[in-house]
Amino acid sequence: MFRLFKLLRILRFIGVLGKFQKNVKKFLNTNGLIWTLLASIILIVVASMLYSLAENVNFGEAIWWSITTTTTVGYGDISPQTPLGKFAAIILMFTGIGIIGMLTSAITSYFENEDDEKEYDSINKRLDKIDRDNQKILAEIKSLKHNVNE
Repeated sequence: MFRLFKLLRILRFIGVLGKFQKNVKKFLNTNGLIWTLLASIILIVVASMLYSLAENVNFGEAIWWSITTTTTVGYGDISPQTPLGKFAAIILMFTGIGIIGMLTSAITSYFENEDDEKEYDSINKRLDKIDRDNQKILAEIKSLKHNVNE
């Protein structure tokens, strides 16, 4: 009996995971957020490589610097000294501002569109009912015209 409960718990978990995956996919497709995130990851890696080469630091430290710069935290414990490192920092700062803006926009659009979809579904159901009612009325009118003509 306990095995049956475990099986039911696993099945419920799979259902929740499927719904979560659907919502994540829908969220990532909102306003093209997935492409912005991919471009940002590529920029972070490229800027990390540039910073690592220009400043002669290890790649792990360069990744840390890139992420803190992109998220606009910028602790100040690590900062570029060379022109190439400063250029990479400028690119990351602008990228970070764009990422935060896109993320905020995607979150807002996701929840706004979710409400709109529910409203559209409700409107479509009402329109379908009105269409069926109109078809019935038209059929009755044809029937009455046919009876009057006879």
